[in-house]
Amino acid sequence: MTILRKSLAVLGATALVAGLAACSATASGPGTGAGAESASTEPIRFGVALPQTGNNAQYGEYFTQGFELALKQLNDEGGINGRAVELQYEDTQADPAQAPAVAQKFVDDPTILASLGDFGTPASAAASPIYQAGGLVQFAFSASASTVTDPGDFVFATWVSQEFEAPRLADFAATKGSKQAVFFHDTDWGADTHGFFADRSEEIGQDTVYESAYDPKSTDFRPLLLTAAAANPEVIVLISYAADGALITSQARELGIDVPIVGISSNYNQQFIELAGPAAEGFETLSYFTPSNPDPSVQQFVSDFSAEYDVATPSDYAIRAYDALKIVAWAAAQEPSRDGIRTALATGSDIPTILYGPITFSENRRVTDAEQFALVVKDGEFVLAE
Repeated sequence: MTILRKSLAVLGATALVAGLAACSATASGPGTGAGAESASTEPIRFGVALPQTGNNAQYGEYFTQGFELALKQLNDEGGINGRAVELQYEDTQADPAQAPAVAQKFVDDPTILASLGDFGTPASAAASPIYQAGGLVQFAFSASASTVTDPGDFVFATWVSQEFEAPRLADFAATKGSKQAVFFHDTDWGADTHGFFADRSEEIGQDTVYESAYDPKSTDFRPLLLTAAAANPEVIVLISYAADGALITSQARELGIDVPIVGISSNYNQQFIELAGPAAEGFETLSYFTPSNPDPSVQQFVSDFSAEYDVATPSDYAIRAYDALKIVAWAAAQEPSRDGIRTALATGSDIPTILYGPITFSENRRVTDAEQFALVVKDGEFVLAE
């Protein structure tokens, strides 16, 4: 399914001059927005690969919230050097079997200057070779496996690699207890993350009394939880997404398992609280975002998001999508071409983001590390842990 979005506003003469000048002035790269301004008045178009239907459709809704807010702001401010921005949405269901066809569709359309998506590592990785071969930037903002950018120089990722994040989760779990039960996705992402987590757990002397891979599409985790409980863990660790993590948490509490439960950062999502209900209370995670961050740009974003969607706390995935479009738009302001966007992302520095603050991509086109906040669910909200 194809959905085309663009601003309904008419871009006036003042907006044509403004463009992304402010953004270009705050980040360095191969030229400036004014210097790279093109005589073309055709819209600048980006493709978006995301799940609009299927089991992961909720994440696609979060993505759309972030994209649409960023799109509105970009076009209200004059677009990219006076050219309107358009997004072409394509539904992949976050299915590795469907993602390559969408990638090929974007590659074959010369008006698409970059692709944003997909949800998660499996679907993103399945499409990467096509983007690389076609010379089209794949901005994989929702994939965190350590191998995400391996296919080549047209693949960029903003989620911190599990090479860095998973060991930090192991250290965090150790503060809750020395004996742990670990649940992780039976996917390439899950295995990758668990590998780094297990290595760090061994280094710091954690006793893993139970561990199990599981199908994230499962709905009954009680047999696994009962087996884990029999091993008397002091903490349960979830390498999960929000939906399945919430289900495991609620079923654990239903079974009377009352040890602390901690999870990887992908659990930071209002969906987790909604699905787990009262069982979410006390759940802890590490996140790169907290709405209490006093940074003025963060507070402005929270205010804008709340006004647009009547939501007090933006989803992590909405924030990542918002940042993704703003970053790629910044790159297109330097040079509005496929290779120009790749070059700008690879060589630019201090590119503004909400999630991390200013970023510079590493040699392997990743955000290599960033500060995380310990959060706990209290009274139905994620708040800073004491």
